[in-house]
Amino acid sequence: MSRKEETPNLSRLDFLRLATLGAGGLGLTALAGAGPQAAAAEGTRQGYVVAVTHGPQDATRVMLALVTATMLPKGDNHVWFAIDGGQLCKKGEAEKVTSPLFKKQGNAAKLLDALRSKGTPVHI
Repeated sequence: MSRKEETPNLSRLDFLRLATLGAGGLGLTALAGAGPQAAAAEGTRQGYVVAVTHGPQDATRVMLALVTATMLPKGDNHVWFAIDGGQLCKKGEAEKVTSPLFKKQGNAAKLLDALRSKGTPVHI
């Protein structure tokens, strides 16, 4: 007797809620709210969260995250530094981080300044 396995169909809202549970350890659940449908219904701006979890020893990943954050559309965007990424928030550390793949963008400090000038909150 074979039993047909059913795969539950998750809505986008349910998926985002489950994903938010995983981000709860970083305190990002407050940013996620009730999901994009609720934000659209309330007329609030939607946004993105970029998490920088790598430190100066993996400059390419740091720069990729920061470049991505600078290119996000306008909205309620946030950049979080967690785990090894917190090292970049020490004075003078972000200036040392450059990547050969992102030479045009300069160093991490320059990208952080660009994010702050756009009004993007930066959290640790």
